[in-house]
Amino acid sequence: LSPWLLESSLNMIYAWRGVGKTHVALEIAIAAASGGEFLKWKASTISEVAYIDGEMPPYLLNKRLKNIIKNKPLYPKKLSILGITPDEPVMPDLGTIEGQKIIDELIPPNTKLIIIDNLSCLVRSGGKENDAESWKLVSQWSLKKRAEGVSVIFIHHSGKDGNQRGTSKREDILDTVISLKHPHDYEASQGARFEIHFEKCR
Repeated sequence: LSPWLLESSLNMIYAWRGVGKTHVALEIAIAAASGGEFLKWKASTISEVAYIDGEMPPYLLNKRLKNIIKNKPLYPKKLSILGITPDEPVMPDLGTIEGQKIIDELIPPNTKLIIIDNLSCLVRSGGKENDAESWKLVSQWSLKKRAEGVSVIFIHHSGKDGNQRGTSKREDILDTVISLKHPHDYEASQGARFEIHFEKCR
């Protein structure tokens, strides 16, 4: 998505719960998979996108997708949704070698963009969240994907201080870090209203 989401890039979008992380992530996935646009960001081509969700019940995720897609002029032909099911209520742990292998097998061939929603649900091992060691295996997996020409977007939560939750070591390898924040005059009745802050953009 021009101008910020590039090929072979590693990215993070984070926000406090309920601000709109998943909505933005789904919009990005649909735009990239349809050759469409979201906000002022445009896709120059149609890309294979794998959206990996570790939290939302399937019926709710499908409902959100349908509500977004019905208002789009282009259908996301190249979008694959990988998530929990009644038979598999927990997604593999991306923080382990075994979990990474399972996830890699689920990702369709020729995928150009992987969206991980969210880190708390999909990275459950490797140490405490604020420990740099907890990011080590995920970092290695991410760099491998980038070397293969694949882009990754991590969806994450912010802490009480407003920064991304956990170790700041995560940001070292990232090309772009975006935070979503409610404006100072936000009211809950306004729904998904937020500002987009680019905190890092190579």
